[in-house]
Formats: sequence, C-alpha cells, structure tokens
Amino acid sequence: MQINKTLNGLTLKGNSEKKKDCYIITGTLEGDVEVECIKCLKSFKKHIEEEVHYKIVNPPFSGFDEKYDIIEQKKLDIDEILKSEIELIKNDFSNICENCKNNEFNKEF
Repeated sequence: MQINKTLNGLTLKGNSEKKKDCYIITGTLEGDVEVECIKCLKSFKKHIEEEVHYKIVNPPFSGFDEKYDIIEQKKLDIDEILKSEIELIKNDFSNICENCKNNEFNKEF
C-alpha cells in the first residue's frame, strides 16, 4: 500500500507491507519542522530529509531488529508515527539556529 501523509509540515512517503505479525514501512520523511534553538530558544524551521525503515509490531515487543526501527502499535496509525517523529525532531540537541551557529561567542575553542 502506498503512503503519502503530511502532518505539521512533515511528509511520510513510501510503502507499507502487511506481514504475518507486523507491518513494514519503508520510505522517506521530508519537510520543514518548527523547532526551538537550544541556545537562544528562538523558533526556526529545520529541514528534514531522511530514509526510514519501520517495523510496526503489537505491544509488548521484546527483541531487536538491526534493519528496522521498531514501533509498537495495536493498529497501524500513520498520524501517530508522524507525531512521534516530530517530537523526536523537536527534542534533538542539534537544533541550533543559523545565528547561534555563526556567533563567535558560542564557538568551542
């Protein structure tokens, strides 16, 4: 099944495949997400463009998969996956605005 879903500026495009005990989603996350600079706390848009490989499994799940990011859901919910990805992006410690990146005072010696 083709996926093309956008939420708050972030789009998940790809394919979903139903397996015996899980769903496999492969595709890309792309868009601009409003984040806060960890230094000056000003909001700015961060561009995201990355490949994703999800394995959607029923909770509770114990195990590990080197190929896929594991997501526990009772039923496939693309909106919930996008909400979770947006929160991860917003909480990333690399969210530094261009002004703070270029500010000489903030550079490490």
